[in-house]
Amino acid sequence: MTSSRTRRFRVPAALLAGVLITALAACGGSRTPPVLLPPRVDLAPHNRIGLVLFTAEKAKGSLAALATQRFMEQLLRAQPGIEVLELGAIAGPIDAAAARRIGAEQGVRTIAVGHIVVSDLKPRVSMSGGLSASAEGTVTLTTRLLSAESGATLWSQSSRIRQTMGSIGVVDGQAVFGAQDPQEAYGAMVDELVSYVTDDFKSHYARR
Repeated sequence: MTSSRTRRFRVPAALLAGVLITALAACGGSRTPPVLLPPRVDLAPHNRIGLVLFTAEKAKGSLAALATQRFMEQLLRAQPGIEVLELGAIAGPIDAAAARRIGAEQGVRTIAVGHIVVSDLKPRVSMSGGLSASAEGTVTLTTRLLSAESGATLWSQSSRIRQTMGSIGVVDGQAVFGAQDPQEAYGAMVDELVSYVTDDFKSHYARR
């Protein structure tokens, strides 16, 4: 009767460790560092932008003013060097004729407008720790850049969020944003809406 043995070879631990380290280094070295990509929309050609106070539908109070302020801050932070001229509230729709008129009167090449819609409101009243009013609802922000020469839309973006908002009331189906400190009451919601619509104006890091 014959028997056979299987011979086993052992790889030295030091050699195995060296192979693993080399492989890991090769994998890590193949990853290129992130590069800074320019904004999808360059505001430099627009030079001076006229900013109209945002309008609001089914909402009263400070919401529109806070969103307008945050929009301007985001533009200036994203692309320093541009000029934003606050035009305040303008009556009537900003159509092509109105855009051309504003451009001629204010000396701006581009006009920024925004519209907020509050929908699906559900009032909530809490007695815990005292009487407090809030509401759950959907808030949609739509923004546009208009040419002051032709009145045509150059860019448009919208964002939407649904959440419970504190320190607001509901009167005749409209949300009343009247908090003494709007930033504390619903500033985070406004910041999220504005951050999304202004993303096209921001630089981003990405791997190529």
